[in-house]
Amino acid sequence: MTRRCARIAIPLLACLLTGCVERRFRVESNPPGAYVYVNNVPHGPTPVDVPFLFYGDYEIKLVKEGYETLKVKQNVSTPWYQYPVVDFFSESLWPWQITDIRPLLYEMEPVLQPNLEILKAQAEELRGRAKELPKPRYPDPRKDTPTDQPTPKNPRQPTEALPIPRESPVLPVPKAGEPQ
Repeated sequence: MTRRCARIAIPLLACLLTGCVERRFRVESNPPGAYVYVNNVPHGPTPVDVPFLFYGDYEIKLVKEGYETLKVKQNVSTPWYQYPVVDFFSESLWPWQITDIRPLLYEMEPVLQPNLEILKAQAEELRGRAKELPKPRYPDPRKDTPTDQPTPKNPRQPTEALPIPRESPVLPVPKAGEPQ
C-alpha cells in the first residue's frame, strides 16, 4: 500500500513543485512621481513595478508637470534561461520560481521657459522677411473686384472656378472675324 501511495504521491508532488518565471521591470524617475505609460497603457506614478510577458522592445513614456515628456524605446534582452528548449525546463520542470526584475531609471529634464526678448526678436525678423516676399499670384486681382452679376443661390458654391496656373503669359484669344 505504501509503495502504491508513493507512486501516486511523487508525480503529484513533482507537479506541485514546478516553478515559473516572474518578469517585471521597476521604473524609477528622477524626480519621482512621473506617471508611467508602457505601450500606451497607464501603470501609475514612479517608482512602479510593471509585469511583462515577453522580451523585446517596449515604449515607455513618462509624464510629469513641469518636466519634458520623456519617450523611450526600451529593449529588454532575453536571459539565457529563456532561450528556446532551455525555457521549457526553466518554466516547467525547475522546482523553484525564477524572478527577473529589470531596474530602469530615467532622468527627466525640466521644461525650459523661452527667453521672451529673443522670441520677440525672432518674430520681428520673420515679419521683415515676409515683407520682402513677392505678391501672391492668386487670387486673380480681376476676380476680387465686385461685379454686377447676381450671387449664386448656394453661397458656398463659387460662380466661377479659379484660373489654371500658367508659367507662360496668357495670349489674348482672337474674336470671331479677326485675323489670327
